[in-house]
This record gives sequence, C-alpha cells and structure tokens, in this order.
Amino acid sequence: MSAHDWPPQLDAAQEQALLDLASDYALAHGLVLRPVASSPSSPLSLTTGIHAPYSLYPSQLPSHLFAQALALQPTYNELYARVTADDAFLERVVGGAVSKVDEFQGRLYELWKTVKAEGIKQPLALGLFRSDYLVHAPQGTAPSEHTIKQVEFNTISSSFGALSTRVGDLHRYLLASGAYPPHPSLTTSALPTNSALAGLAGGLAAAHKAYGVDDAVVLMVIQDNERNAFDQRPLEYELVEKHGIRLLRVPFSELRTTLSLSSSSHALLYHVPHGASPLEVSLVYYRTAYAPTDYYTAAEWDTRLVIERSRAIKCPSVAMQLAGAKKVQQVLASPAELAHFVPRGDTRAALAESFTGLFPLDDSREGLDALERARTDPSGFVLKPQREGGGNNIYRGDIPPFLAQLEDEDEERQRRRAGEGEGEGARERAPKGREGYILMDLIEPPRGVEQVLVKAGEAHGARAEVVSELGVYGVVLVREDVDGSRGGEADVLVNETVGHLLRTKASSSDEGGVAVGFSVIDSPLLV
Repeated sequence: MSAHDWPPQLDAAQEQALLDLASDYALAHGLVLRPVASSPSSPLSLTTGIHAPYSLYPSQLPSHLFAQALALQPTYNELYARVTADDAFLERVVGGAVSKVDEFQGRLYELWKTVKAEGIKQPLALGLFRSDYLVHAPQGTAPSEHTIKQVEFNTISSSFGALSTRVGDLHRYLLASGAYPPHPSLTTSALPTNSALAGLAGGLAAAHKAYGVDDAVVLMVIQDNERNAFDQRPLEYELVEKHGIRLLRVPFSELRTTLSLSSSSHALLYHVPHGASPLEVSLVYYRTAYAPTDYYTAAEWDTRLVIERSRAIKCPSVAMQLAGAKKVQQVLASPAELAHFVPRGDTRAALAESFTGLFPLDDSREGLDALERARTDPSGFVLKPQREGGGNNIYRGDIPPFLAQLEDEDEERQRRRAGEGEGEGARERAPKGREGYILMDLIEPPRGVEQVLVKAGEAHGARAEVVSELGVYGVVLVREDVDGSRGGEADVLVNETVGHLLRTKASSSDEGGVAVGFSVIDSPLLV
C-alpha cells in the first residue's frame, strides 16, 4: 500500500473550504452527536447538535484484505452463535477463574445460571456483531505480505452502524462534488457502499418477525444522558419506514418501574408512562449494559433479570454477552478448542489466519510462560480485561507494575480469607487476579500513514500519522437447543455480513474508542 502521497496536501484556504463543505454535509445528513453537557450536573441539550468526529478523506485499505474481512464474517457469526449455545463451554471458560476474579463477569454468569436453572423462556437470540481488525504490517515486510489480524469480537452494543454509513456518504459526496483534488487512487469504484444501517435494521426486523406478534414493539435500552442518539435514531426510523415496526428508546434506569412479566405467558410488558395499556416487547436491543458503570444501582441488575426471564428475544442474551468475553476469544485461538466448533479444516485455517497471539495468564504451562514474557519483555504485548467500550487495556511498559499490583491484591485477599478462618487449601485454590485478563500480541499497523482528523464539533482538522481499525458487522439469529432435542447444537436461522466501520486514530494513541474520544469515524479507500 503506497501511502506517502495520501491524503493530498492543500494550502490552509483550500483545506478550510473543504472542511466547511464537510461540516455542512455532516450537519445536514445526521452525522452528529449531542454536545457535552456544560457541567456534570447539567442535562444534555436536546435541541442542539455538533458534527461527529470524522476523517476529512477516506483512508487507504488494501482491497484484498477488506474482501477477506467481509468473507470471514459469516464464519465468525456462526462460531459465536455456537459458543452462545454451548453451556458446558461457557461454564468452563467463563464460569472458571474469570467469574471468580472479575466481579462484573461473575454477576453476568450468575444471572445466566439463574435463568438456566429456571428454564429459558425464549430460545431465540439475536446477535448484531462486529469483528474488529488491524492491518498487520511488521517492519521490513512488503505490502503484499501484510495481513489482517482480529483485535476483538463484539457481541453487545456494536455501535456506529448509522454514522459509519453517513461518513461513507460524506466522502462520496466530496468526490462527486469535485471538492477533492484529483488523485489517481480516488475513484468512485474505490469507495465501497456501506449497508450497515439497513443491514442492522434488517436484523432487528428478522428477530421481531420470528417473535410472531405483529403489534409488539422493539425496546432499545440506552444509557442515561446518551450523546450518541443519532447513531441510534436512524435504526428506529429504518424499522418504522421500511419494516412497519415500532421501536422505543428507553434509558436503562427508567426500566426499573416500567417493565413487568405476564404471569401466564412470560411476555415482557412495557408500561408507557401515562399510557393506557402496556405494550408487549418482541425484542430487547441493548445499546448499554456492557460495563459495570452501566448498572447504576442494584435495580439495573434486577431489570436485566426480568428481561432474561421473559419471552422477549434479547440482542444479546446474557449467554451471547458472555460469549463475547476476551477470555473466550483467547481460548478459541487454541486449535483443539476451535476444532470443537468448526469441524472443517479449511474454514478453521481461514479463521486462524486472522488470529494474533493470544495467551492465558493462569497457572498452566502456557500461562506461566506468558506471564514471564509479560514481566520481562512487555514491549510487544497488551493486557486485556473482560471489558467493552475502549479505555480499559494495559500496554507495554505499564504491564509489569500492573501485574505486581494484581499480586499485591491477591495477597491481601489471602490475608483477609485467613482472618475469616478459611483453611490453607481453600486459599491455594483461589484463582489469581491475573486470570481475569488475557495477554495479546500487539498488532503492528503500517507506518507513515497520514490523515486529517476532525474532532467532534471542531471547525478545523489536524493532520497526523494514524492507525485505522476495520470493523465488519454481522447479523445472526440463533435458536438454542434448550430442550436437548438437537444434542446441544445451535440452529442458525439468519447469518449475514451487513456492512463495515473504519475508525482512525493518531498512532500516538493506543486506545481506539470513538465514544470516549480517541478515534474519528472514517471510510475505506480500496487500493
């Protein structure tokens, strides 16, 4: 990939004219966010908006690697659908050390065990997945030798489907309008159409149809004070206008008092404030509930349990959320574990080619070897907890002192248990804090790539050396074998690749979340 002459160099006046066009297009076409509140105690403005963070130009991406990522998505969809339905695997992988040392994962795991013991009322689960990749370009390798490596697989609240579609439209507009300076690689055919918005909405519609009650509603559960409303509202509009399905966006905290279960049918009922009668919910779509901070009080855990006990389809179910744990990603990188879910050798090989090095931090031989490397030569690693949403990872030289901190916490827990009268054997069996993390090889993205980054609401851009992360969206509708009639096998009813997301950040930043301010939304320029 030749990037030395991309993006074009413009003088200040030319670049500002291009930025003015882009800003107007963004505001006119819903590429927007709500502005940050003026103070922590102030409410968000519901009458103003700012443009979302975007790249002024599309970013070059090898066309064969883009095609490879799209082609892999159905296989990944099916893999994680089968993980979701494999109770024994989830009990072993998440119910082991992870659930015991990570309080959040432990709460999710216990919730899942509770509803399993009571009997699953809805065997269908919807996944709106996103698989994220970086181009791996080790120093000294030719562009033809570059590959894609998976960063992570997201099974809950895979965002920016709508805004990524808008950024692709922005870049096509700037090309079609003649605003971009001529460049040999900048052609209409090199800017792939992104169907993420329509495809994700189609997945929601398929689940609603499978539920089988036409006048039921889809419930989108959102964070309080949600700034990213304009990535969510277009899904609502698409469902209403294209599929005739009503969607309600409701903050998680408001569901404490507005949800109930039908005692006879286990239907989930939403009591509209000041409404005449409750509405039956066909599908609960989470755009929150993926981090401990999303559960503001114990009432949110109670709400989650009510939803899981219901007949409504969940996107995702708690089992599907557990399947997205980083520990699951690490375990699936083992050839023997992967073979359990993917019997075909050629399919396994295609998946394995996209894996980077993933290692446990347990007391196995592999785990102890990884621990030693992390302590003595951490420069090529990232330490990952079981978290989503950006801003949670530990990189390079920060790893050894963090591991030492975890060991100190282990010792403190042992002292506390000893003071509470637990025996020596119980202390020895207690999992270590590091077992809630995985160690991952750092992927080496191409160097010397530049882009003009435009932060949210700003009128100017900043040229910087950057790294781009490609996300591919998938839709899967799976029926779990809750009665054992299919020998525990999942029945995959829908399996589609529906679009893509490109996020670009300054190469000086390790983290990559758009919502937390590290990245801008981009689109690919295939080369």
